[in-house]
Amino acid sequence: MDGRPPGSSTTASRRGGSRRLAWLFLGLILAFALPYAWWPLNGNQRWGLYCVLAAVAIALTWVFTLRYRPPATWYWLLAGFTCNAIADLLYYRETVFIGMGAQASFSDVMYMTAYVPLAVGLVTMGRRVGRTTGALLDASIFAIGLAVPVVAFYIVPTARQTSISIDGMLLVGWYALGSILIFALYIHQITSRRTHNPAFLILGAAMLMTAIGDPLWNVHMMGGNDKLGDLPKLLWYLNRSLPLAVIVHPSVWRLWEYETSAADTPLPRLRLVALTLGSLMPALTLLLAQLAPSNFPYWIAVVGGGLLLPVLVLVRMDGLLQQLRRQAAQLDKQSHYDELTGAPNRRHWKRALAAAAAQARQNGQPLTLALMDLDHFKAFNDAHGHHAGDDLLCEAYTAWSARLPADCLIARYGGEEFTLLMPRTTTQQALHLLERMQTATPRGETFSAGVALCDPHADLANALDAADAALYEAKQAGRHRIHIGGTTPPLAAPTPITPIPTVL
Repeated sequence: MDGRPPGSSTTASRRGGSRRLAWLFLGLILAFALPYAWWPLNGNQRWGLYCVLAAVAIALTWVFTLRYRPPATWYWLLAGFTCNAIADLLYYRETVFIGMGAQASFSDVMYMTAYVPLAVGLVTMGRRVGRTTGALLDASIFAIGLAVPVVAFYIVPTARQTSISIDGMLLVGWYALGSILIFALYIHQITSRRTHNPAFLILGAAMLMTAIGDPLWNVHMMGGNDKLGDLPKLLWYLNRSLPLAVIVHPSVWRLWEYETSAADTPLPRLRLVALTLGSLMPALTLLLAQLAPSNFPYWIAVVGGGLLLPVLVLVRMDGLLQQLRRQAAQLDKQSHYDELTGAPNRRHWKRALAAAAAQARQNGQPLTLALMDLDHFKAFNDAHGHHAGDDLLCEAYTAWSARLPADCLIARYGGEEFTLLMPRTTTQQALHLLERMQTATPRGETFSAGVALCDPHADLANALDAADAALYEAKQAGRHRIHIGGTTPPLAAPTPITPIPTVL
């Protein structure tokens, strides 16, 4: 929507905002909100004052928006807030000056239109953090849970009224559920990074105001409770005014940056709170239903939510368990494989050695192991740099692995040392195998090796010590050698044979 590729960021020259200014505006907005019930004005005058204050806040928000020039995502969001602010003024005129009451009017068109740019803006902003099934389930659980009391105490009773038309029911449903769905889109894109973003949290507070205020206003219109009607008007004022604090806060620019949101990232606490709240809504609805008349049809919504929410929660829990299994598998892999070369590490090799020894005890076949050490590796590092040394280790592991039979295992033991496990292999067979590996060593380098026959009935550490001692002797004898521990002298690498000239 913004015409920028993923990963791009807005140029610094367009960025702006001030934390001090953001908190100043936020303080002023709250300062006007706190004495709402104590203004020396009647209900309509007080409502008109807050409609004007919200319109002023929207106008200032547009001034800072045009000054800072954020991406198109913010223009969509601000267009939705603006439609609501205009609808407030129209609704005030229709009810106070014209006396239209609850009849459908042009303000209803503006209110319903506001949902469209808000939804587009939130969906566009959500694309910057990716999509996961878990986030979608969390948002669905929250939306369905919050809809249960709205359906129970407003939509179902309204639908039972014979005087309401189909168009009226559609309008009732749009008003009752639209703000909840908008806030669910906000919940859908919560990430651990965004929960520490002040601008994102203030934006969420603005969305929450209508998610609470619109259903309360609908209940008020059905029951005619004047005291209940004051709170939604205050919440509407906060919804229209809080975007001013969002756009002037510097952290708002981080909302336009693309971030990777992998499926295995931790569940943010804010989304966990929303998940818990949505799950508890059927029970809370039952509790509130005790205050309703005995013939109140609240059970319709409670049964529907009670059947659907547990299924979604179970699916979400299964996803979390699968995430834990993936993370456990990743941790297990990281704990058994070398990060640099990708070779099995010492822990993996010792586990494989124990398994191979158990198999050797059963089938009585030989088991041989070897310790290998790259010759003059420190000198190679000093001459070519540590990056070249890392590359040599990786290339050596790859080249040596390609020369091994399927049942043999080579692992990085530490530094430039590697260990080789060779089931069903005698020491002489191991010697020939290591000679082939010697010729495959990359970059013209060589290695020294110590070989030892493993007694599967004895302490396995004895064979490892014998191979280590043989490796030490091979290095002392001049390196580039393979020594079989305790049996034969060091074996030097084959010397190239000089061809004899042919006499014609």
